[in-house]
Parts: sequence; structure tokens; C-alpha cells
Amino acid sequence: MNADNIILVVAVAMAMAALLLFAQFSYWTLQSRADQQQRELSRRLGTLVEKNAGPELLRAPSGREARGISARLEDRIRQAGSPYTLNALYTRMAVAGLVGVLVLLVAFKSAIALAGLAFAYIPIVLLTGAAETRARRLTEQLPDGLDLLARSLQAGHGLSESLRGVAEEMPLPLSQEFGRVYEEHNLGRDLRECLQNLTRRNPGSFDLQIFVGSVLLQRDTGGNLVEILNSISATIRGRFMFQGKVAALTSEARFTAYILGGLPFFVIGAILWASPKYLRPLIEDPLGNLMLVGAMLSFSFGVFVMREISKVEV
Repeated sequence: MNADNIILVVAVAMAMAALLLFAQFSYWTLQSRADQQQRELSRRLGTLVEKNAGPELLRAPSGREARGISARLEDRIRQAGSPYTLNALYTRMAVAGLVGVLVLLVAFKSAIALAGLAFAYIPIVLLTGAAETRARRLTEQLPDGLDLLARSLQAGHGLSESLRGVAEEMPLPLSQEFGRVYEEHNLGRDLRECLQNLTRRNPGSFDLQIFVGSVLLQRDTGGNLVEILNSISATIRGRFMFQGKVAALTSEARFTAYILGGLPFFVIGAILWASPKYLRPLIEDPLGNLMLVGAMLSFSFGVFVMREISKVEV
């Protein structure tokens, strides 16, 4: 390997390392903003838990009060309802990164194989998707759960027993969360703290926070809890209908994004079918490798921009 190739390999390695660091910084910056907004929302709802609060009864304290990367990943594992631990997640990331490097090394036989380190983020992406899916299912099940809770209260049961009824009748994940609230309260923890822990475990469900804030406010000031629960349930269902209308109105923009996102792969497939040797310089030539990396970065940025444009806050 001559000096030019060594310089090229070092430059590509530095570029990929800088890209990974930038992606990590961007991700945690966005996550910090989301956590700040979540904390402000919890403060307004009265469900903010201070840092000096006691550890949970049913979970051993991690010993990390600072919101570092490990603590965030543990929160994400808990939000996704995943059965594996933080160490298992790190193992999956290491294996995914190694497999990515080996696959690209076999395919390109050049320094572009270092881009396979980005495969280490795949377990985090899958975990984030699982957490978002679980939060969405929790929100979808919440109106039926609140109706069941209201009917149980009307029948004369207490709030704790009504929560147990919801845990027994509703499917996962709502039954799991309400069942945990009941179990914690049954073990002697104050109901307020049990409900606060419910919102801490599920920060992605805004409706669940409204429910907890309403229950805590009703316990402090009084009022008809049955009417409150029925009102929250009707509001959630109304918002589901509105979101469906928004999805229908933005379907054209999202379909356009899908077409533009899939067009490069269709063109590459057509070129490979018509003339397999045409794209070989992108793999064999070092300059072609750099152009391919630049195209991948541009494509990823374009997909991100189109996703943000087609996203509507409701």
C-alpha cells in the first residue's frame, strides 16, 4: 500500500469517525430538548418527580443520577418493554457494527468498509421504534381502559381496585402498566407516587400524563372523577379522528416522499440489470468510494428533510 492509499484510508476513517460523532451529538441534542419539554409538561401537570425521590419498589436503583447515555438507553429499554438488559444491548450494538464492517469489506474491499460501524446504531433504532410502537398502542388502548375504569368507579369500587380490574380485562401494554400501579400501591407505596412512576415509565404517552394529572388534581381539589375520565376518553377519541383526517390530507406528500426515496434504488437496480459494469468504478476506484459515501449522506439528509416536512403536529 503506497502513501496515497494510506492517506486516503486515514482520511476516510477520520471522516467516518467525525460523522458518527456528529450523528451521536445530534441525536442526544434532540433527545435533551425532548426531555426538557417533557419535564416542563410534567411540571405543569403536577407529576414532576424530583431527583432526590426514593428508588422504585419493584426496580433496583441503577446508581446513575446523571442523565448519561447509559441511563437514557435504560429508559429506552424500559419504555420499549424489552426483556434484555443494557449489557445485552451493548453486545448487540458491537455485533451489528462488526457485521457491518465485514459485509462492506467483502463487498467493496476498501476503506469504505469503515462505514459499517454505523450498523451499530441499528439496535438503538429498532429499540426506539419498539418504544414508539408501545407508546402508540398504550394511547390507543387508553380510551377503552378509562371507560372501564369509570364504570368500575360507578359500581362503587375504589380507584385501586378499579385499576386492578383494568389490568385484568385490558390487553398489553395497558394491563401491564395499570397492573404495576396496583401492585406498587398494594405493597404500601402512596398512590400519588405510583401514578407518577407510571408517567416516568411512559414519557411518550401524552394522554397518559393527562390522565395521571387529572386524577392527582381530583384527589387534591375534589370533583367527579367519573366525569373527568369520560371527558378524557372522549377527547382522546376525538383527537384520533382528527389525526386520521390529517393523515388523509398529508397522504400525497408522504407518498411523494416514498417515491423520491425509492427512486435511487430503482435506478441503481435498472442500471445493474442493463449494464453491470457501469457502476463498477464506484466500488473499485477510491474517488468512486468517496462519491458513494457522499451520495449516501445526501440521500440520508434528504430523507430526513422530507420526513420533517410531511410531519404535522396535532
